[in-house]
Amino acid sequence: MTVTALPTTTPAGSGAPALDPDDRRTPLGVVGRVTRILNAFSESPDRLMLEDVMALTGLPRSTAFRILGQLIDEGWVEHDTRGYRLGPHAPTLTGRPGEHQEVRVAASPYLNELHALTGAVAHLSVLEGDRVHYLDKIGGSAARAVPSRVGARLLASDTVSGRALLACRSPEYVDDVLGPRLPAPRLALLHRDLAAARQRRGVVHAPADPTTGIASIAAPVLGPHGAVAAISLALPGELPPARLAPLLLNQAHRIAGVLFPQRRLHGRSWLR
Repeated sequence: MTVTALPTTTPAGSGAPALDPDDRRTPLGVVGRVTRILNAFSESPDRLMLEDVMALTGLPRSTAFRILGQLIDEGWVEHDTRGYRLGPHAPTLTGRPGEHQEVRVAASPYLNELHALTGAVAHLSVLEGDRVHYLDKIGGSAARAVPSRVGARLLASDTVSGRALLACRSPEYVDDVLGPRLPAPRLALLHRDLAAARQRRGVVHAPADPTTGIASIAAPVLGPHGAVAAISLALPGELPPARLAPLLLNQAHRIAGVLFPQRRLHGRSWLR
C-alpha cells in the first residue's frame, strides 16, 4: 500500500535540533521525506536512478542521497550499477501476506502457459482505486527486458492492464477515481479508448512504445459481478492483437472458471 505521510511538528521551546539546510528547503519532517522516497518506488515499475528519485519526490540531491543510503543500510532499498530498487523488506509495503492469493494461484498456470506459447512476459494485476497493482510476472530470461515489478502500483490509465480493468467499470467510476488526476482532454481521450475497448470485450492493445520499444496487450478476467483481475503480455517488438487477443481472452476465461466454477457469465454483466 502507499505509505501516508504523517505531519510532524516541533513544539516551541522543545530544544529539538534545528533543521539542516536541506530541511529548510523542503519543509518536511523525517517521516515525510522517507515516505516520499518509498512512495516513489512503490509507484514505479522497476529501478530508479538518483535523478529519478529527486524528480519524483522534489527532494534535493543531498537529502535524497543521504536517505537512500540509510534505507540501504536498513534493507528497505538496494543499489547497484543499474540504480536503486526496493530491498528485502519491501514486501511489507506491497500488501499483506496472502493478499489476492486466490487469484494468483488460479492464474499462475495460465500465465506460465501464455509465456510458453508467446515468449512474451505475462502479468497478473488487479484494480485498486485509480491504481493497477501487479500481482505476478512470468517471463524467464525475457523478464529483464520489460521494466515491470511485482508489487508495483501504477496509475491505471497508464497501463494496458489498468485500462482493460477500467473498461469493465462504468464511466462514472472512471470519472470518480481518475477525474481528479487527469486533465480534461486526457480524461476525454481515456473515455473514448475505454468505449472502444468495451467493444473488444475489454481487450486493450498498445503498439511498441517509441522510447522503450515495448508493446503490450491485456484482457480482463471476469467474475459474476465484474472484472476481478487482468492478464497481459508485454515484449520488445510487436504483439499482433488479431492473434493474441483470442488467446488472452481464452486464458482469462479459464482463470475465471477456476475462481468461479459454479458461476455462469453471460450478457453484459461484466460492466458495472
